Amino acid sequence: MGDLLEVLRHFDSLGSSKEAAKEAFGWDVEDVTIREERASVDQVIIKFHNGLIVEARHILSEVSGDFREDWDFRLKMISDLTSTLRYNAYYSRYIHGQGYLRTDLGYINHKLLRKMIEDFYTPRLRKTYKPVILEFKGLQSYDFFGIEAGRDHSEIYYSTTRAGREEASSNIEDVVMRLSYLNERMKDEKLRKSLKDLDEDLCKVLCVLCPSG
Repeated sequence: MGDLLEVLRHFDSLGSSKEAAKEAFGWDVEDVTIREERASVDQVIIKFHNGLIVEARHILSEVSGDFREDWDFRLKMISDLTSTLRYNAYYSRYIHGQGYLRTDLGYINHKLLRKMIEDFYTPRLRKTYKPVILEFKGLQSYDFFGIEAGRDHSEIYYSTTRAGREEASSNIEDVVMRLSYLNERMKDEKLRKSLKDLDEDLCKVLCVLCPSG
């Protein structure tokens, strides 16, 4: 995966266009989006026709009068799973190494809705994912895989790769194979039905608590 950091630097040197991405990565490119995330940090999203996405950050910093350039990125794969409520589910570890499922939800201003989600939705979501959580385990000691699901699609991803971190030592073919496997695993009929039932129950609650949409 560390090789992709060099590819990103090459992509930047070529002008950061779709043509530059095609030349640097060797994959057919669907779209390239570059926007400022904050001062001295640009977000770069490269979507490929093979379903892979490189979601990167280009970071410029000044150290002792010298400018330093860094990159980090997540490699993702598009999936067709959808969810009314956007969530991020991924493998995490306790200090002693035992794995568990962590779920992050977006900010919810509605206090009653937030309480309902904390008490009802999140526990059921974790229970649904529990049978497959070990398959989100990474290839190294502390890396991991996860899935971000939303209304239109979902993205299965590998944890952020930076220079000097263990993710950089992972083989890209192994990462892509695991992403492909998880993509197929998430199509399991029983898992989909459980997620669909949960989503339908959530929609009923939303209609009551937020009738205006």
